[in-house]
Amino acid sequence: MIRSNNGFKDRSMGCVAMRVVVVMPARNEELLICDSIQSIPEIVDWIVVVDDGSKDDTKAKAEVVLESRGEVISTSGLGVGGAIRVGCQHTLARFGRDCVVVIMAGDGQMDPADLDAIIEPVINHLADHVKGNRWLHPDGPKGMPLVRKMGTWWLSRLTSLAAGIKIRDSQCGYTATSGDMLSIWDWENNWEGYGYPNWWLMQAGRKSFRVAEVPVRSIYGSEQSGISIPRFFLSVSFMLWKGVWARGVDWYILSSETKPFTKLKVSGLWFISWSSFLAAIYLPWALIIPIISFPYLALLDNKESKRRTRQRGSWQ
Repeated sequence: MIRSNNGFKDRSMGCVAMRVVVVMPARNEELLICDSIQSIPEIVDWIVVVDDGSKDDTKAKAEVVLESRGEVISTSGLGVGGAIRVGCQHTLARFGRDCVVVIMAGDGQMDPADLDAIIEPVINHLADHVKGNRWLHPDGPKGMPLVRKMGTWWLSRLTSLAAGIKIRDSQCGYTATSGDMLSIWDWENNWEGYGYPNWWLMQAGRKSFRVAEVPVRSIYGSEQSGISIPRFFLSVSFMLWKGVWARGVDWYILSSETKPFTKLKVSGLWFISWSSFLAAIYLPWALIIPIISFPYLALLDNKESKRRTRQRGSWQ
């Protein structure tokens, strides 16, 4: 495959118009990094492996396997979200915004056969951020431990509330993002740890970027997770719960885009509904209020989310 001086393939013979770059965060993955890199299909123009403070031979092995297909950059234990941030910023600085950045882990949990499906909505300008959904795949979340299934179910619903868009598999980190979105992303405000997929979805939805989910295969092998599940679950849940309130304030109090009557209905019903929970301590019948109002709030919020997404789409 012929490459130009900037590291990209020669597109003169015709191929995918938008450049495809894989950012691969890795830490202590010497046993899996070679297979992960070698499995990446030729449609990918460039691979950026981010070695996040590995104490083994991850970096050396990645450099040998990459050859002319990419590069390794080093960070000092930022966390997977921080490593992805650095990889994306590096890609933008080197290649500009005319690209799609795919996140693939260095532990082989993401099927390269799904890469075409991941990038297609971005390439066709139908979405700004695309993520994998293991539940949509014919095999479902095969091999996923029960505790992770339960956690994913809960966090997906909380992420949906915080983002203002329906998300079914918030914890899948297999994503593709347009260079246009990354070029205006708030990198100063970033989640550096394992909860980065939730953070990205929450911020993307709050800013009305177009988000899509596509089926991907679930892969579980010999990789070792560094997650403390109770700590992760509590910290990400708290982050998302704060995001629910932050989006509410943004959209229905501060925003000039939302119609005044919609602001009045949503903000009024929201605070009345939550106040009724307190009132129910003395007046049990007050619980009827949130039972009636929350479904109506969800309907109004969904309508506003679709309006904002359509509006952003018209700006592309």
